[in-house]
Amino acid sequence: MGKWFPALRYWNLANAITTGVSVSGLLAMVFFVKGQYALAFTLYGAAILGDYADGIVARKLKQSSTFGQELDSLADAISFCVLPAFAGYALGVTSPLGIAALVLYLVAGLWRLAYFNVSGLEEDGRHAYYTGVPTTIAASWLLLLSPFMLAGDFPGREAALAAVFAVCGLLMLSAVPFRKNGMMTKALYVLLPAVVVLNWILFG
Repeated sequence: MGKWFPALRYWNLANAITTGVSVSGLLAMVFFVKGQYALAFTLYGAAILGDYADGIVARKLKQSSTFGQELDSLADAISFCVLPAFAGYALGVTSPLGIAALVLYLVAGLWRLAYFNVSGLEEDGRHAYYTGVPTTIAASWLLLLSPFMLAGDFPGREAALAAVFAVCGLLMLSAVPFRKNGMMTKALYVLLPAVVVLNWILFG
């Protein structure tokens, strides 16, 4: 197999999960197009879960590699940069200013990923910090707002959503320190599944 498909020699559980992150992102976009929003946001949440899981698996099974890091960055670009912007457009952020906010979010996310690849984490002796909000966290915040996105049209809805995308984009590009595995991250382990279930109850 390695002779004909040399990249497959890097196949392991951690990289399989990372691949699943990108597949979940693509399928979520398919279901956004179909108007099956509860399912789309479920797959969106699955991509976020996979992004947390692949790192844990890689460390536990000693499967970390440069290839895995590159694959992770590419999967993040699909599921946490392209997918949120695509979801925003599918859910009505379609004005010129709204599209500008989506473009800002996408570009900021891609630059955030590239910056992390060359700069890594910062340490203060006790904790590790990201410079700028990670793409996974920004995407998670948007998932938390998904019931609001699905609640139907009302005055100011598109402007509010566009502002959220723009702010998230700026925070990803900023110098704001964001603690790795801090309380803001751990709270998402509870909040994100709850929001996915709520979407099914209200909109499924």
